Parts: sequence; C-alpha cells; structure tokens
Amino acid sequence: MERKDSNAKFPQTRWSVVLRAAGGGVGGDNALGELFQTYWFPLYSFARRSGHSAADAEDLVQNFLSKAVETHLFAKADIEKGKLRTFLLTTFRRFARDEYEKANAQKRGGGNVISFDAVEAENWYDRDQIEGETPEKMYDRQWAVTVLENAVKRLEGQWAQKGKNKEFEGLRPFLTGTGDSADYEKIGREIGMKPDTVKVTIHRMRAKFSVALREEVQDTHADDSDVDEELRYLIQLL
Repeated sequence: MERKDSNAKFPQTRWSVVLRAAGGGVGGDNALGELFQTYWFPLYSFARRSGHSAADAEDLVQNFLSKAVETHLFAKADIEKGKLRTFLLTTFRRFARDEYEKANAQKRGGGNVISFDAVEAENWYDRDQIEGETPEKMYDRQWAVTVLENAVKRLEGQWAQKGKNKEFEGLRPFLTGTGDSADYEKIGREIGMKPDTVKVTIHRMRAKFSVALREEVQDTHADDSDVDEELRYLIQLL
C-alpha cells in the first residue's frame, strides 16, 4: 500500500501505474498487483452489495484482477477520463456483466495477482455495511476509507524516515480526534515530550496529514481540476 516514486520529476501516481501496466511487462504487472492490493476491498464490497455471495464475490474480484494483468485489460485506459475511482468501478462492472461467466468457468483461484483473507474480508463487509446503502455508495465509501488509510501510511513513512516511529504511534489517535491537557500530559510522559510540545506537534501533524490526504486524492486524478471536489466528497462519505 505504499507509493514508490521512481522518478523525482515524474512521480508515480495511481494513474501512472495503470497506464504503465497497460503496456505489459513484468514491471507493469508487479505495479498493477500493488495497486490492486490497495484497492481490492472496495471492489469486493461492491460485488457483495450487488448480491453476489462471499465466494462468488471473491472469485469475481480475483478473476477481474487476473484478467487485468494477463490480458492487459487496461490497455485502453484513458487518463483524460479523470478519476481512477470511477475508471476501476466502470471496468469492473463491465467485466462482471460481460466476462464473469466465462472467467468463472476457469479453475478457481488460477492466475491470482493478489492474495487476501476471504474470511477477514467478509468480516469487514459485515461490519462496515449500512442498511439500504447502494453498491455504488458502499464502493465509494470503502474507497474513501482506503484513501484515508493510505494518507496515514504516507504520513507514517515520513515520521519513520526521521526515526520518530514511537512519536507517531503515540500521536496517531489525535490525527482526527481531539484532546485536552490531560491527554497531552499522558501521551507526553509515554513518548518523552512536554505537554505544550505535544500540542504543537499534533497541530503540525494534522497539517501534514491534510497535505498527505490531498496528495492521495491527486494520485487518483488525471489533473488537479476537481481534486478539491473529490476530497470534499470522500470526507463527506467518512
């Protein structure tokens, strides 16, 4: 779930992974596998909410991901269409409609490009579903959760590079929550920091988290024209 920048001038985004993978090759396949490892659950939740059983949803997602790698399913990906979120769902729905029966006739589990715990996936689905929610809305909400998790991991990586892993873990609960002086004193004792310093550090961490969250959204867009709109939409879903 980590982003690896291969070029300082042209950083690798989620969209560039799709476009690079469209050309085939081991590097492209590996990159696409990493992309799917990040975004498989929104697809799984969409399949389940659409009426597929847990086993069929698992097969459907795995077959889709395998076909995307094996047959360069994204060869006609058009980055000008904007959102990666929309592109993946549209492609997945087309596959489910046109290709699933044929793909499901193949050996179960063949050609998997990612691995996930189906039991755990079903536990997540049962826990996270909302009564009356449409498949599309659940997909979007799980996408929003994934983007949020990616932003946290991005920020965690920045702290780790500075050797401040313990500090990050201690202050992480304050990213989206609030705290009073008692909280600051408690966590300060745990990480060896004065309460006032804890407060200032949390403020700075939240600011950096906002930047990381925006960067995650930018990574799934062709341009910056509607990043703010997408960000507001995803936050609203959360």
